[in-house]
Amino acid sequence: MNKIQQLHEFLKENPKDTFLRYALALEYVKVNELAMAKIAFEELILQDPDYLPTYYQYGNLLAEIGLLEPAEVIYKKGMEIATSQNKLKTRQELERAIFLLD
Repeated sequence: MNKIQQLHEFLKENPKDTFLRYALALEYVKVNELAMAKIAFEELILQDPDYLPTYYQYGNLLAEIGLLEPAEVIYKKGMEIATSQNKLKTRQELERAIFLLD
């Protein structure tokens, strides 16, 4: 059983586990299943919009597949959440990611 299959099995037991969903999205990226990764990140944001790590990784994915405007929107949303959570370092990382889009 590969990691993606294992994560799906774990999610059957704990469907609302944010970290498992995040790990699944990252694993899809790792194996270059970018359409599936995009879906996984979108579902993650719907389920847990305050899970900050999602925004940097999802923005990177969108930028990688050429969706620069949506990537910027995701990064900016992440910046808002980082500010509300008082996560200055993460906010700065998201700002740099936006700068690198140009």
